[in-house]
Order: sequence, then C-alpha cells, then structure tokens
Amino acid sequence: MPKAKELTTNDVVKLWSKRTKRPKLTIAKLDRDTVLIEGSADALEFLGQFVLAHSRADSDDCHNGLSPKGAGNAWFTKESTLGLYLHRLPCPEHKVLRDSVEKHGKAK
Repeated sequence: MPKAKELTTNDVVKLWSKRTKRPKLTIAKLDRDTVLIEGSADALEFLGQFVLAHSRADSDDCHNGLSPKGAGNAWFTKESTLGLYLHRLPCPEHKVLRDSVEKHGKAK
C-alpha cells in the first residue's frame, strides 16, 4: 500500500471501495451557521484521507468533490442534503471559489 502522502483522491476511493461495507457520511445543513459532517470513525477517516490526498496532489487539477446526488454518492447516507467541493489555492487558473464553480460547474 502506498504511503498516505502518495495517495491520490482516486487511490483513496479505490482503497476504501474494497471494503465489504463502505463507510457512509451524512453532510447536511444543521442550522443557519453550521454544516453537519457525521459518520463513523471509518467514514471520517475516509473523508480525511480524501481531503489530504487532494491537498497534496501535484496535478493542475485544483478542484474535486463528492455529491450525494452525483459523483461519489456511494459515500453518503440518504439523509445527506449537501456534498462537498474542494478547491485548492493557488489555482493554476488564478481563480477563486466563485469563479471556479462558474467555470468548472458543480463538483465532479
């Protein structure tokens, strides 16, 4: 198994997909000011490894995401109403989040 710092987001997904029971996350708006990210220890570890892999990526691909109603939906519970969209700065296209979402669309 590669060292954690060598894993890509695709590697993380493949590694965790091999489990008999995939960990599931619930991401939802808890109240006006708070987003709930809930899951088992394994689910939170998966999310942590996914975020770390994205932060360490050498590629020019500055954005990545998971959605309960799109790509990555296998990682979410039915109660999830929100996905996540990661955008690493500095962006090779010199964009900020708002500009990136307009150009790239929703999380892939």
